[in-house]
Amino acid sequence: MPRKSENKKPFNQMEYIKEWGKENMMTISGRYKKEFVQAFREACKIMGVKQSDVFRKAMQDTIEKAKKKEGK
Repeated sequence: MPRKSENKKPFNQMEYIKEWGKENMMTISGRYKKEFVQAFREACKIMGVKQSDVFRKAMQDTIEKAKKKEGK
């Protein structure tokens, strides 16, 4: 039997995912010269890493450095 939401309508998984994303996720972006971006993409491909993983690591490192500096 299909799951029902609180308002007794059938549960819509895609709508749930979309709403969850709106409430819990954010997007960041940047613009760089084509050559730089192409070199970065190629480097990620060679290293076998996802671009998003590189961004996440850089962001996490920055957060940790700021915490250390804040705590002095």
